Amino acid sequence: MRTVDFQVKLKCFHKNGIFSIQTRLPCFGAGGRIRDAGVSAAGIAEALDQKKKDVRVLALLDTLEYLKRGGRISKTAALAGNLLSIKPVITIADGEVAVLGKARGSKNGCNMLREEIAKCNGIDFSMPLCLGYTGLEDSLLQKYIEDNTDLWKSYVEELPISSIGSTIGTHTGPGGICVAFFSKTNS
Repeated sequence: MRTVDFQVKLKCFHKNGIFSIQTRLPCFGAGGRIRDAGVSAAGIAEALDQKKKDVRVLALLDTLEYLKRGGRISKTAALAGNLLSIKPVITIADGEVAVLGKARGSKNGCNMLREEIAKCNGIDFSMPLCLGYTGLEDSLLQKYIEDNTDLWKSYVEELPISSIGSTIGTHTGPGGICVAFFSKTNS
């Protein structure tokens, strides 16, 4: 059973037709960068189809309450997890939400995000990246950025930060953070 299925399709229009790329992930501006380099619509479609395997979406949830409300976990699991300050670290893989691990406390959760970025071979800063937060304030995200400055300090002057909308935020609750990026390739 799919927990979530991002059936996002990128479309590149040109006079001979429409190119559709099934990403199964949230998308964030890669096509625009390729287009700005003067690549044709067919070339954009081909490049995005090749790059989609490198997209990573990692998130740290601050509370289990909304997973319980959505029926994703039992009341007992939510109660025990909240008492122990368990923070799940999740990803989207093949259109499904998958748990990468569970950390005790926000600091350990942020450390786990950093470890997962390293496991992905790091961030490809030539491609778009986005950091996001759920709820009304971004204090956990700002703390994460401050504690991990060495990950991006040499590569970007300013990090793109966005609030995560209600469609996803409803299921995760406030206080969550997300890092979406293209991983470096081994080539």
